[in-house]
Amino acid sequence: DLTMANIVLFEDIFKVVSKDPAGRKFERVSRLICESESYEMHLILDVNTELYPISADERFTCAVARTLNEDGTADDGSYVPNRRATLADKFDYVMFGKVYKCEEDPKAASKMSVYVSYGGLLMRLKGDARNLRSIELDSNVYLLLRKA
Repeated sequence: DLTMANIVLFEDIFKVVSKDPAGRKFERVSRLICESESYEMHLILDVNTELYPISADERFTCAVARTLNEDGTADDGSYVPNRRATLADKFDYVMFGKVYKCEEDPKAASKMSVYVSYGGLLMRLKGDARNLRSIELDSNVYLLLRKA
């Protein structure tokens, strides 16, 4: 539906190809190296595995959204208990962060990478620029994960 298309900036199903390839730096955080199923996207993502345990070869849906409000209204990123239903209710793990870098691939203009920091947990989403253009530099976004 049109409203969701306006809220969700990117969504795909990913498979965890590798977990902590360079070893673990923090006890509760793992770095996941993932490949997408639909759009040939590459994802590197830091996840709190104490809150969201995930293993190599597992599949999950990953969405990047500009708000959790299903009517598309902006929010300030703060948690409000006893609230109405939001996009977060459809997912298992949600993080709030800021896009700190967007770069085009110097070798292929059709490819780009988007970098987001979720309170120090980092994400790089790389692939066809057409799938990433709606994610803007310095914007606040939500990452939403759900086991596939």
